[in-house]
Amino acid sequence: MRTFALGAPALLWLLAGSAGAAPPAEGAPAVEVQLGLDPATIVGAAAADPLAGEALEAATRATGLKLRCPTCQGMSVAESPAEGARAMKTEVEKMHAAGFSEQQVLDFFEASYGPFILLAPRREGANLALWIVPPVLLAAGGLLAMGQLRRRRAGPAAPPESPPAPSDPWRDRVRREIEE
Repeated sequence: MRTFALGAPALLWLLAGSAGAAPPAEGAPAVEVQLGLDPATIVGAAAADPLAGEALEAATRATGLKLRCPTCQGMSVAESPAEGARAMKTEVEKMHAAGFSEQQVLDFFEASYGPFILLAPRREGANLALWIVPPVLLAAGGLLAMGQLRRRRAGPAAPPESPPAPSDPWRDRVRREIEE
């Protein structure tokens, strides 16, 4: 028997295409994005006013800066020249033009691609450690560095006194002559 794993986008496509998928809210425009999904079935009816012109461009860019390019992975969708990023940017633009809020767009992409698609992880659950641990480590490193600087400013510790050397008559005579 053959088994295979479905990725999140394929699984959502299968679920949304099934007869049990919730229809879009009445009066809500049906927006078919490249994934073959209607965002209203995943994030609900559009919660904002439809955008156009400069407001649409600004909202698309702002939302695109929060999404990770699936090809480049180190860049946002808004900054990436990759074809996949351009397609995602077009989807973001369509959703904003249909009246979906930025949070709805982010939720849609997170449901479609998983939490990795967000450039900044959510501040909840296990992701909370990603927001707390770096500042704590930075503060601990700063305290350690300050402690080292204080020790260096205090100067080196006094060397232990060595036992007096045995008396040498010649050395004693030279010292007396120097002191005079």
